[in-house]
Amino acid sequence: MTAYLAMFPPNLPHYFIDNFSKAGDLVFDPFSGRGTTAFEACRMGRVGIGNDLNPLAVCLTKSKVNIPKQQNIFKRLKELKAQYSDTNMSIKNISEDIKMLYDEDTTLPQLIFLKQNLSKNHKVDNFILGVLTGLMHGKHRKDGTSIYCSIDMPNTFSMSPNYVRNFIKSHKLTKPKQNVFMLLEQRMSDILKMQESTLKSLSNYKEGFCFETDALKSSTKVAKKYGENSIQLIITSPPYLKNIHYGKYNWIRLWLLNEDTKQVDSNVSIYQKTQKIKGIKDNLPFEKYAQYMQNLFNSWHTILKPKSSAFVVIGDVEDNELAKDTWEYIEQNGGCKLRLRQIIDDDIESKGARKVTRIWGQKKGRATKIDRILWLQKE
Repeated sequence: MTAYLAMFPPNLPHYFIDNFSKAGDLVFDPFSGRGTTAFEACRMGRVGIGNDLNPLAVCLTKSKVNIPKQQNIFKRLKELKAQYSDTNMSIKNISEDIKMLYDEDTTLPQLIFLKQNLSKNHKVDNFILGVLTGLMHGKHRKDGTSIYCSIDMPNTFSMSPNYVRNFIKSHKLTKPKQNVFMLLEQRMSDILKMQESTLKSLSNYKEGFCFETDALKSSTKVAKKYGENSIQLIITSPPYLKNIHYGKYNWIRLWLLNEDTKQVDSNVSIYQKTQKIKGIKDNLPFEKYAQYMQNLFNSWHTILKPKSSAFVVIGDVEDNELAKDTWEYIEQNGGCKLRLRQIIDDDIESKGARKVTRIWGQKKGRATKIDRILWLQKE
């Protein structure tokens, strides 16, 4: 639906869901991102539950765990299209940063109309918004055509406005005249097609849910909605220290959702504020991160069923093994209510995989080389 920074592939949660849960079980991801874990759980007949502080992540997760009926989606799109034909959208007060990306006669007025008339609190509207976030910008084909609304630019993240402005000038890029309603119709048709592949089929789909709060508070919300000892499996990947600014790199999509990029980054900064200092365990920001993770893991003890598991994907930072350092800190500072079964090493480079986070920087290149998975279990 939409590319998302630092996402893991669906085959990772698929493996754990398949081996550590059964149909009807509750599967939870407190840092749901684009909703991969929650959606995979729903798709496999479990109740997928997501949570995130990033409004883009919430939009995407909700659209996947609460998929509307196909006829209702296209009915709503038809209504919007008819309503738009009777309006005259002004682009007068739109930021120049946005104007430089889109054709101002057709594409931008349509985007503004949809931005103003789609509600994130409405099931069908939120699904349409989720699809539209994935069409906001992306690469053009070699013949110059595109499935995206914008000038030719990466799809995964939004480059800074100044960078884009200079890139447009130096490469003499032109804004394509795109009909957003047609792009949406085509994209939604592709997404909603019933797939034959086991990893894409929706034949066992079960509706889930998504919260929008801090991960720590989400445990309380889960307990209130589903009860204590209700979660069979947790699969998640907390934001890595200092690596990813979810607001900054999604400023175009957040514009569509009427969200402030600085506020988004501020909300998730508790996980990320650290400096480039060797020996991360001596870092005060690391201690805050580790303390947060300790409190988070302990909060899971209330919602996990006895003998159930949590798998936490944590990438290395610089030359430091963040997962191992974090667990070592927890053990030395009060321990954890959950037992560590194993730390699983997942060497990304040795498997030839290409992380999404490697795209944007030639020097920094990637956020992490190795992902390590903490396997925690409730006794």
